[in-house]
Amino acid sequence: MSTIVHDNKVHQNTCNIAEMNRQVAVQAAGGSQAAIKTETTYYRAVIASCVANGVEASVFRQALYELSGSRT
Repeated sequence: MSTIVHDNKVHQNTCNIAEMNRQVAVQAAGGSQAAIKTETTYYRAVIASCVANGVEASVFRQALYELSGSRT
């Protein structure tokens, strides 16, 4: 994934820190079920930042929804 660039720098920094943590955790998980949980945590962090900063979150909600469906 790539970094988030946004006019709201608090949102941008929060999302980019979440992305950095996601990359480290996915690497450590090695493609296992833990990696899916890591992705879920990332999207929840980004959605929370969107809500807190008044940024549209629908694309991230859709990604979380699709990720949740991949577990079945």
